Parts: sequence; C-alpha cells; structure tokens
Amino acid sequence: MNRRNIFSAGVALATTGFVARAKAAELPQQGALPTGPVTLYYEFRVALPENALALSSIQKMAASLMDKPGFLHLTLKQMTGDSTMVKNYPESYKGILATAYLDGVSAQRQPYYYALFIRFSDYQALLSSGANEAFGQQIVPHLHSISPSPNGAVKSKQPMAWYQGVFETIAAGNRSAIVQDNANIISFLRMPADAHDLTSVANHVFINDSDHLQFDQNVVALLRVAQETYLPADAANGIGSAGAADNRLYRKAVTTEILRNAFPDGTMRAYLMHGVWDSVWDHENSHLDARFQKAAGPVGAAVTIGPVEPFYQTRLSVSAS
Repeated sequence: MNRRNIFSAGVALATTGFVARAKAAELPQQGALPTGPVTLYYEFRVALPENALALSSIQKMAASLMDKPGFLHLTLKQMTGDSTMVKNYPESYKGILATAYLDGVSAQRQPYYYALFIRFSDYQALLSSGANEAFGQQIVPHLHSISPSPNGAVKSKQPMAWYQGVFETIAAGNRSAIVQDNANIISFLRMPADAHDLTSVANHVFINDSDHLQFDQNVVALLRVAQETYLPADAANGIGSAGAADNRLYRKAVTTEILRNAFPDGTMRAYLMHGVWDSVWDHENSHLDARFQKAAGPVGAAVTIGPVEPFYQTRLSVSAS
C-alpha cells in the first residue's frame, strides 16, 4: 500500500493493534501485486453518538458489494475484550480483560472498536469493487470524535485515526482440514465461521520484512497446532470439553487463518493471526498448553511489534449474492 505518511509520527501501535493512519491510502495498481484471494481490512473507532449512522453506512456498503464480481464476504466484528494469556500474564489473570471494551462502551468511557474484513477472490476484483473508495466516502465521515460543549456536541475537525491494509491469506483451517491453495482458501473466505455467539481473536504483529519467508513457515506451523490440539486428549473429535475460568480444558479452534499484508510497511510487514473459538476460555486455555507454547516460540521471537490480541464478536455478516 502507499505508506508515505504512515511512519511520519514514528512507529506506534494503535489500540486495535496496527499502526494507525489519519487519511485513506490509494491501493497500488502496478508493481508486485497479490495473485490470489485478498482481504481489504480495516480497524477503526466510532464514537457512541455516531455508531448507529456508521453501522447503517456499513450495511449499505455491504449491500452494494453483494453483486460485485469476485466479492466473497464482508464481516464486521466489534472488539469486546483483550487476551491476557497471549501476553504471558500469570494464570490468575486469565480472562480479566475479556469484556473490557464492552464494559468501556457501557460506561460511555470508550468508543466502539471495530474490525472490518472484506473478502475478494482476487486483487483486481477488490480494485474494481470500489470498496476502498466507499469506505472513505461513506464510513470515514462517521469516525470523528464527539466532545461536549456549552453549545452542544462538537465533532472533531479530523476523523479518528484508523488502519487499513490489503492482506493475503497464506493458510486457513477448520476442524476438518488445513488449506493453503487458492481454491480452498476462496471457499474458506466465502463461508466464514461468523456466528454471533462465537469468539473471534486477532493477534496483530509486525516483523522485519526480510524475515517474512521464514516467518510464514513458523506461523503456519503454529496455525496447525492451534487448529489441531485440545484438552483433554480423549475429547470426542476435539470438541467435547469446554474451557472455563477454573480449568485448563479447551476445544479445538473452530477456524484459524493467517493473513499477511500484501505490501510491506517500509522495512516491516504486518500479520494478522485470526481465529474463531467456541469461547474466550477455550482460547485462553489453549495458550497455557505446552504444545502451543513450543510452537509459538519461533513466531514470538521474530515479532518486532506486538502481540496485541483482542477478542471480537460478529455484528454483521454479508455473503455474495
């Protein structure tokens, strides 16, 4: 992507996990472009008074994409909390931030935090869809902060910073298989595990771009462990025993996905490790498993910024018509 301004204030993670920007970037149309399925991905904040309008605009944008050639799916997920186990906090802190962002919204002390996944069969379909332009025209006007004043609510002059990126799915899995070829990844992206009662997680990291080929191998190995391990080992199909605050049991992940930014951020490269679990507890307990920790070691060693691993719940799921 065009990153001319992204590091102008220094590298710093947004609350949502990636470097934030304050203006839309044009998508590259020449050079080394993605050749397989892609995800146009956004992270952004919405002030409480703007939330209903923002959601309405996202629904309209989703409806306009349904018939676009190559469009696969749009998912909007609201950040609900934050993983403590990914940060290796003591086990006694497990789940302590599980609803932190929902609590902040309820107390009217924080905005809504969202992640938006817009999936396409290929990069040309993304460019032709106008989705990036639609986000700038229809969604960004609702990203301003709102402040009280003696004369009523005042909208900020500039929208709150957001993140945008074009990501390639390099591996994906469910309880049946792990896939890396384009045809099966497209099928995976077309029908995501998006039930509202499931818990999504998204581990956001940056690595040195020069390390990304080795990192790809290590992170796919971690995906395999995350997708295939569970406790207890004799649970039927790996889904028989629910995790809880007072145990270390966990069911297999429902789905897992590794997304790599199709374009570097200067000398760095962003990755998104996106998983869907039956519950927060299943996810948190998986991080306490020695098998997971062993596989995570080489991945963590390469990370230069992160990890930031929020929990999400699906708020909107729209498939191609």
